[in-house]
Amino acid sequence: MADTNHPDPREAWMWRNVPDAALRQINSTSLSPSDALVSSTSGSELVCSYNWKNCDGAEIHIPGHAPIWQDIPLPITLQKDEGTYFIDQNASRVPEFPFEPLFRATASMNPSFRFEDVDVLVNRNSLRKLLDFSARRHQDSFRINLHLVGRTLVVERCERSARELIRGSQNTGFGRRFEAAFTKHPAGLEDSAAHHRALKYQLGNLTCVVRFEVDACYRQDDDDTDVMTSSMELLSMGNSAGGGAKGGKGKGAAAKEVEATDTGGPSLATAPMAQSLAAEIKTAKVGKSKSVGSFMPQLWFGRTPWLISGRHTGGCFTEVKFTDTGSQFGDWEDRQQTNLRKLVTVLDQLRGAVEANGGGHCVAICEKATAPPVIRVFPSTVDRKAVPDDLRRRLWNPTSSS
Repeated sequence: MADTNHPDPREAWMWRNVPDAALRQINSTSLSPSDALVSSTSGSELVCSYNWKNCDGAEIHIPGHAPIWQDIPLPITLQKDEGTYFIDQNASRVPEFPFEPLFRATASMNPSFRFEDVDVLVNRNSLRKLLDFSARRHQDSFRINLHLVGRTLVVERCERSARELIRGSQNTGFGRRFEAAFTKHPAGLEDSAAHHRALKYQLGNLTCVVRFEVDACYRQDDDDTDVMTSSMELLSMGNSAGGGAKGGKGKGAAAKEVEATDTGGPSLATAPMAQSLAAEIKTAKVGKSKSVGSFMPQLWFGRTPWLISGRHTGGCFTEVKFTDTGSQFGDWEDRQQTNLRKLVTVLDQLRGAVEANGGGHCVAICEKATAPPVIRVFPSTVDRKAVPDDLRRRLWNPTSSS
């Protein structure tokens, strides 16, 4: 097995359930750009949204709504971040099926939606890593899990740990405390932990559904009436966070019966949030702020039009800047056009590798020690499915398999 011979013990986790022989190797130096233009001008479609509840179980609000930005008087002094935080909340809460909350939310909000028309289902984080690979930019090693459901390539994020412990040390930042101080969940969603949503859009000739987290809802006025239009459900995913192992269910088994409760409406909390209000929040020391361009891949893949930047000295925040990043998407994608088209090529090659494995579950690994960067795709030694059976029947046509 590949994991037994890996030289760096810190990366041994990436090689679990991976054999020695790779199915395919993708070389960053030999990538050819795809033919189709990659542009955000064709727009996007909201597939679903949900909020994770701040509880021990796997419970979500559908539809979700990001916490609303609050104009807090400055200056304000905050303590350093401290505590346990999610790196990947979806994988932490539902490790067997990390995309299950997205599927449940889609079935509730968008019951006519079918994934057989989707080429790639992926997290924004994975697209950022694959773009860096396509551009031959230095990055840490990474692993992604690959599945085929019908014709849909499902790309699962994979981290060493889905949570991190922040101890409030000298190198700790203030980002979490800043978000908590400057945002507030709408009435009815006060028990929320995070807002996630999925957009459908074209990436060149690929139809993609991309999931990501939104930090805040930023409105330039106080008019809430345009979003008070629909109802919301509280959805409990029961024991699905334990997957097949704890529940004694076979691979691909459905989660526990979903419980939906109408919370009434209309209200701000019960309406899907417009994508035009989505904002990313960043913090930095005064004089140490990164350029907007350094955040553009995250903003562009999430079609997030607002960047909110808090600047501080020793935790004393004296300035908050609002940047309309949506108006910069066109210029950024023009500059990154070749790399974006190479990204499309990488996604096509990843799909081809899984097809070469008969559609079986695969693992793709990129090691930072390898120069120039390569991605090696292996057949997994564990036969996993990406979608619970009940949701595959609802969201794919009957002939699709996973």
